[in-house]
Amino acid sequence: MKRVRKEKGYLVLLALSLFLIEETVRIGLSSVLFVERDIDSMKKSLVLNPGDAEISFRLARVYHMLMLVDEKKAEALYVKSLELNPLLSSSWLGLAELFTDNGERLKALTVLNRVEELAPLYIARLWETSILALRLGAQSMAIKNLRIVAKVDPQRRMRVFDVCWQLFNDPDLILNEVIADEVLPDYLRYLITRNKPEDTFPVWKRMEKSGMVSDDIAFNYIEFLIRKDRSAEAFSIWDELFGGSKNDSLFWNGGFENEPLGRGFDWQIGKVDGVSIDFDWRKKFKGTKSLRLEFDGKHNVDFSHVSQVIPIEPDRDYLLTSYIATQGITTRNGISWDVYCYPKGNMTKSTEPLTETTDWKRVELPFHTPSDCKSVVVRLRRYKSEKLDRYISGTAWVDDVKLLKVETNTNAESREKGI
Repeated sequence: MKRVRKEKGYLVLLALSLFLIEETVRIGLSSVLFVERDIDSMKKSLVLNPGDAEISFRLARVYHMLMLVDEKKAEALYVKSLELNPLLSSSWLGLAELFTDNGERLKALTVLNRVEELAPLYIARLWETSILALRLGAQSMAIKNLRIVAKVDPQRRMRVFDVCWQLFNDPDLILNEVIADEVLPDYLRYLITRNKPEDTFPVWKRMEKSGMVSDDIAFNYIEFLIRKDRSAEAFSIWDELFGGSKNDSLFWNGGFENEPLGRGFDWQIGKVDGVSIDFDWRKKFKGTKSLRLEFDGKHNVDFSHVSQVIPIEPDRDYLLTSYIATQGITTRNGISWDVYCYPKGNMTKSTEPLTETTDWKRVELPFHTPSDCKSVVVRLRRYKSEKLDRYISGTAWVDDVKLLKVETNTNAESREKGI
């Protein structure tokens, strides 16, 4: 068993070493591949301009990265360039890389400290310095520089996050030592794209404390948690930002009194050919307006474009109610409600479709949630028809939509027993 763990440790160290070497070579080659890569031309330029520190550096860089001559010659050219211009940070960095490649750790660290002194805010240098510091095992130096790079340079942030996770793989260290407050929103987006829900919670708490929360990132985070079946945590954030429901209904904005946000736990209303969706201030069951759907009679519409995600409790009874009015709804496939567990989709319930012309009618749908169901999607539905008279026309109005938890004897007994 010890041998297996030891072999795994070697493999991890090897992988990290290869990654850092690859990153160092990539950075080095990027500074070599210019027009000046013509070595003969650079040699001639150096003969004509022996006092040009930049030419000495570039020739040293080519020799070093492409390993064209003995490493001592490259080192001599780096040293010469620094004798001519002690403030040339690129040459100090090249010399540090050369010492690192040769295994001269103390020399490399000494030179890296000099690079930091010369260019504390030169982001490209700090980024390259952090990579070398990691190769040398100087973690504190690398973390300090990575923090500055992530804070100052948005273009390099994702790369910084990648490096930290590949090399440290320590969420607390990364958050507390590398991530400045200004970087928190981008770091949360990174964790979302990398599918790391558990690591997002302390990031979000710090964002709230530091005042770095915007509506856009909040919506993105809430929707991510919903997709990951963490609706309770998502709704807790939603409730803090937008306030809870004013009645017993679990629906948000069930009467369409407020303009739908189109995200999170509010109504999501999409567009589809053949249906016009709007609000009606003249015809309503309750409040100031209702939702109106008009079908143009030219399309066999498969409609599911008005929906809302609602957090619920598993293994509980619920009752969906609403009021719907119709005028001239054609085809047998009229307007109905669908409820299904999200995101698993392991339960689907539907009401009977309403057609033709009816005044305001109370529509009900009782259902019981499965034991692993934490949220449901409730949506207005018109199923595509296979009949000859498949093109739907007419108008439907929807208002006062509610979802209520139904109290049962079993639920009451369980609470009394403290279950």
